[in-house]
Amino acid sequence: MQRALDFDKTPALGVPLPFFLNVPLFALLAGLLAAWAGPQAFASRWNGAALALTHLWTLGVLGSAMLGALLQILAVACNVPVGAARAVAGLTHALLTAGTLLLAAGFLGWWPAAWVGAAALLGPAFALYLAAVARALWRHRRQVYKGAREILVPVRGALIALSCTVLIGLVLALSLGLGWPLPDWIDAHVLWGLAGWGGLLLMGMSFQLLPIFQVTELYPKPLSRWLPLLIPGLLLAWTALDASAGLPRLMRETAELLLVGAYALWAGVTLRLLWTRKRPAPEATTLFWYAGMLSLLACAPLWIWMTHGQSPRAAAVLGVMMIAGVLGSVVNGMLYKIVPFLLWKHAQDAMIVPDRDPAQARVYLKVLPKMAAYIGERPARWQWAAHVAVVLCWALAAAGWMPAALAAGPLQIVSAAALAWNIGRALRLYRRTLRAMAALPHHAPTSRPAGRSG
Repeated sequence: MQRALDFDKTPALGVPLPFFLNVPLFALLAGLLAAWAGPQAFASRWNGAALALTHLWTLGVLGSAMLGALLQILAVACNVPVGAARAVAGLTHALLTAGTLLLAAGFLGWWPAAWVGAAALLGPAFALYLAAVARALWRHRRQVYKGAREILVPVRGALIALSCTVLIGLVLALSLGLGWPLPDWIDAHVLWGLAGWGGLLLMGMSFQLLPIFQVTELYPKPLSRWLPLLIPGLLLAWTALDASAGLPRLMRETAELLLVGAYALWAGVTLRLLWTRKRPAPEATTLFWYAGMLSLLACAPLWIWMTHGQSPRAAAVLGVMMIAGVLGSVVNGMLYKIVPFLLWKHAQDAMIVPDRDPAQARVYLKVLPKMAAYIGERPARWQWAAHVAVVLCWALAAAGWMPAALAAGPLQIVSAAALAWNIGRALRLYRRTLRAMAALPHHAPTSRPAGRSG
């Protein structure tokens, strides 16, 4: 597998960055909603506040981050730039943001018109994005980097899972909004969204990003080759068994158990790679990966509790661990690598360094901060601690512990505010760097590097 990224293929900054800025925004909205609703948000997974919280997380926080990251990783790791990336990203981002807010409002007010409006916004958003990415994958299929093929297998599976998740979600939203009979597809919507779209995409990115940014060994070839094929197969098997009412329930539970085991295997291997990595001192991003993988391992006993414990709370706790614990932790940690790198790279691309006068060149280069200066390690670690507290608190709140339900919203606000502050500090440093560059003698903005999409 290729362990290098072609940063000359980096899309324009306006392509992924707006998606990443959605993460602290929607995390803050989720915290405010949880603080306003209080214990009511955790009383049942089916009440309006709980459903609004779920979709603020899954669409606003996780969906935004993963859509933006995929545009970046396809270009730099796979040589699959998306055509008209700036237009596609801008329109998708606008529709996704508005549609998510409208969907949450629909759940809070039990407002049929909002569900129909959200479907009218989110449907085109995902259709445009999926069509653009599918076209790019087909158009550049012969130019894909040889070492990137192991990434593209889980990415393709994730995109298929996203298509299924979106289609089911649109049917459910329109059924609520138009008064149609509500199909019994909610479990399939959840499973294809979390275990299919979210899980497969993170798995594919880990195959490439952990060896590069965390300096780990490569994943074992049998795992990186077969696990991304096994998981979609298990999802299809589960869907077929769930739709066949005459088959024993044990067969569906067996497919679920194998799916849980497949992800537990990935989590165990990932933890071993992180533990034996070449950089012994863990960075904030490493700590987020630890939190995500430990949360994923915790999902196995939670699934047993849900399946055999007959507890109405088990499914809610499992959902919290999958959304905030697994996907939320990894997404949060990846932002601390991706955002500083993007800002540093685009600031570097904007500078013309004189090549004939070494002394003057040193003056120019001093204006460019190091990548580590954009977000410090200590603020990132503080936000990691706040995020871990959020995951534990929300899981206890979902289990029915009243003090945790009261503290869940304020803790989420603290974590989201810390993330927003850290990203905002990085953006302020980027703008100051551009202003300092403009003040240098004989400086003019460079043209965009060749090959950059968008």
